[in-house]
Amino acid sequence: MKRKNILTKIKLVPSKNNTDIEICPYPFNQTHYKRAFTTRNVNDEIMETLITGDIKPKAGDLVLCKVTRLRQHCRIELANGRRARMFVNDEIIVCYGNRYAPDQFEAEVPEDISACHLVAGGGIAAKMLSKNPKIKPATEIMPIGLIANANGKVINVKDYTKLDLQKNNQNNVPIVLVAGSSMNAGKTTTVAKIIKSLRADGYTVGAAKVTGTGSGGDLWHFIDADVNYAIDFTDAGFVSTYKVKVDKLVDVFQAMTLHLRNKNVDIILVEIADGILQQETKMLLNSRIVKQLTTSVVYSAGDSTSSIYGYQWLKKKGYDVIAVSGVVSSIPLARKEIEKNIIPPVLDKNDLSKVGFGHSIMERYKLSNNSITKDKHSD
Repeated sequence: MKRKNILTKIKLVPSKNNTDIEICPYPFNQTHYKRAFTTRNVNDEIMETLITGDIKPKAGDLVLCKVTRLRQHCRIELANGRRARMFVNDEIIVCYGNRYAPDQFEAEVPEDISACHLVAGGGIAAKMLSKNPKIKPATEIMPIGLIANANGKVINVKDYTKLDLQKNNQNNVPIVLVAGSSMNAGKTTTVAKIIKSLRADGYTVGAAKVTGTGSGGDLWHFIDADVNYAIDFTDAGFVSTYKVKVDKLVDVFQAMTLHLRNKNVDIILVEIADGILQQETKMLLNSRIVKQLTTSVVYSAGDSTSSIYGYQWLKKKGYDVIAVSGVVSSIPLARKEIEKNIIPPVLDKNDLSKVGFGHSIMERYKLSNNSITKDKHSD
């Protein structure tokens, strides 16, 4: 059954810079479009109009695009997680956003809605600034218009969060951060293996991906590992966290951990994307609030040098680094180099997922709490 068009005529509306934009009836055949993961929290019933003309998009704005040339991304991740093959002239619904990915692209939200690129399979439209030489250029797309509601207000994912932010006095839930040296250092696998151990030991676990580029891969990985509750920054209203200011990042961290505490979990695992020297990751780890909320850190790295540096960097910031893991943990010689230079153990995937490791994390937290309590009493 076709939905009724609320706006049946095209209207010209003066914009702030005295140019014109057009508010057009939205083409309602939703089954015709491939709708990306980044848009999944927006109800399609509110998509009533398209905005075209001289308009500057913002990060998080929904946009209807036509695929004009397939390059690096030939598939788009749908809202349900399926990676659908794209064809030239396909129409896709994605979001504008910035991207920071040394293994793929650096990209930013363009100044207008002219031709641009699909810079992430999860559904991000942007202008490609640079790329890794090992990959193809970004797939090319042509925006048809920004998607808006019946009144012509552009739909932005920031207005459609899925987090429960009611006040919660359960402040004693341990939070374990998983940070790393770079992309593909093994952070998500580390989180998944710890989830498996905690679940095998009988704990209720919440997991969050707090920074990164909108895509369901890590979220599905957590869910496949049998986590009780899993969320990512798109549930907090961000299509990506590149170029997000530090106060907003800290708000996202607090909101996501509060949401998981409201689920009455026993422990929360938080993955921070990219490497510790990436701008947003570094700002977040430097935050006094994040340090106070964090119980301990498991650090993932790709080689011995970055393992030793990352451990020392985090220790200087005041974090309790309980283990080094990731890609480096599967390299025997690298493990020996690390073990000669730092105290925390190097744990591979089997170590992290074995029965009893979850208990050891919780016992460490209990011992730490008891020590704090004694110190307070002695004061």
